[in-house]
Amino acid sequence: MRFPQDFIERVRESANIVDLIGQYVELRRSGGNHQGLCPFHHEKSPSFSVSEDKQVYHCFGCKASGNVYSFVQQYQGMTFPEAVEYLAKRAGLPLPKPDGDERPAVRDIKEPLHRVNALAAQFFHQQLKNLPPDHEVKKYLAKRKLNEQLVDAYKLGYAPEAWSDLADYLNAKKVPAQYAEQLGLIKRRTGGKSGHYDLFRHRLIFPIFSPARECLGFGGRVVNPEEKPKYLNSPESPLFHKGRVFYGLETSVKHIRTADELIVVEGYMDWLALAKAGIMNIAATLGTALTADHARTVKRYTNKILLLFDGDEAGKMAARRSLPILLEQGLLARGLFLPEELDPDEYIEAHGVEKMKALIGGAPDLFDLISHEIWHESKGSPSGKVRFLDEIAPVLEKIGDLRLRSLYVENLARMVDVKPSLIEQSVKGRPAARVSPPKQVSVEPAAGIIDIGSLKRAEQELLNVILLKEVYLKTALESGVFEQIAHPGGRALFARIAEVYRLMPNKFDTLSALLAGEVKPSEMVTRHLSEPYRGLGEDAAAKLLQDCVKRVKENFLKSKSKELVSNLRGSNPADSTDKLEQIMNIHRNRRSLNRDS
Repeated sequence: MRFPQDFIERVRESANIVDLIGQYVELRRSGGNHQGLCPFHHEKSPSFSVSEDKQVYHCFGCKASGNVYSFVQQYQGMTFPEAVEYLAKRAGLPLPKPDGDERPAVRDIKEPLHRVNALAAQFFHQQLKNLPPDHEVKKYLAKRKLNEQLVDAYKLGYAPEAWSDLADYLNAKKVPAQYAEQLGLIKRRTGGKSGHYDLFRHRLIFPIFSPARECLGFGGRVVNPEEKPKYLNSPESPLFHKGRVFYGLETSVKHIRTADELIVVEGYMDWLALAKAGIMNIAATLGTALTADHARTVKRYTNKILLLFDGDEAGKMAARRSLPILLEQGLLARGLFLPEELDPDEYIEAHGVEKMKALIGGAPDLFDLISHEIWHESKGSPSGKVRFLDEIAPVLEKIGDLRLRSLYVENLARMVDVKPSLIEQSVKGRPAARVSPPKQVSVEPAAGIIDIGSLKRAEQELLNVILLKEVYLKTALESGVFEQIAHPGGRALFARIAEVYRLMPNKFDTLSALLAGEVKPSEMVTRHLSEPYRGLGEDAAAKLLQDCVKRVKENFLKSKSKELVSNLRGSNPADSTDKLEQIMNIHRNRRSLNRDS
């Protein structure tokens, strides 16, 4: 959904960036700003600065920067509309209705469903907490070394064995039955009986949260191994789509950012095994193979993925099915099958955490891993080679980066002992889909984005000085320098600054946050939070501003002079006289600038 611009601005102004980022980063006041360890890359010394006055952040190390919207998008992997909705909800601002649409919006349906799931999660968690130590669920947790701290951290729960404990609880909370039915929590009794019964019964419960920490659904594991199915997930609903969501992502986001890689495991217990071992850049599928939606979700955080699956046939087949999906989405994939067909918990129990970390660190390229598996199965005969090429060709077709595809083809040719042209022939000559995306995860830009990536040094310094204090902006406006910016994007940006300041002269401090959502790269308008700008005294800042104005004007005059000289060639005598006069005026103005300085 597209939100009105005035609503977007209202939401942005209602969110305090220090409070928002402070939920995820320990910030300490340093001068006029707050500082902490950057959540977007690994570091030991704080280089992440947040300005409460200007409502922007800037990392001196990795150059991550922006306003509240860009932080939510970058950190939690949300789209821009999702970020607006999340921050509006956080601020208690009602969302505007779609123009001309009388139907209830999807978000209006989701709101009460989120509340019902939150109540159910609270109920399941409390039920687990209330169980006596000798209960079989508590014994199972102790056996898997899941202590109370982990139970509380990840809100694990228990669905009672009774038929309608949850249904009765939700009824007492005045929850409309149709909502709980829609979420797959309860079901209406049949055979002429009134009321409802619970669908999750006598199961260990894993609540599944969105990156914004809203409960989407649940997974339930049997306590009695004789019962089937072993795992039961919430059904599809407006909130829950099994092929789109990961378990544990809300906890892992910051660790994925820091490691610049996501480790995907097969299920809830695998996730918990790695989490309790201190390996946190993880997410789990819900008993299903990776889908294109999963891959697109991964790309919000990183373009590197490691599949850590059990070493059994099911794990290997799941990885094989996932490979073309990951390649098609431009992800750089590694793979790891645990030896002895162990799952992560069993491997760590048998060999220790450090051995697990070493395996993860040395995990091979997933394409190489899978191709070697397939080649091993082919037995190496000529007919086996043909079968191998037929099976690997559809995977190669999914690779959008021609360079990567070419390198894979060369490796395969050496492994199979055939010419690379034979492998290319097997791919049926289909063109590659598209070049894979860049490493840096992109944030959805606002409409009308201004590109200032190639601003000259003088224009960059001018921009950062005028955003320091209102008095510097006023001085620059009075100098007329904005009309003499040579760079097209720079002209658009400085015109935007003048326009916003004219319309909102009392809101100078909001300029940086506003511009951070309208330019790329956004860090160009947050550099004033860093040295040397941050430490400038009044005299030094005034001198730098004066120097910037002079250099920008001189660059403009130089550019104009070159343009006139170029146009002078081949022009008629009458026009030549006029152009020569303009060139002479430019030279006089340049000399005047140098005298004044």
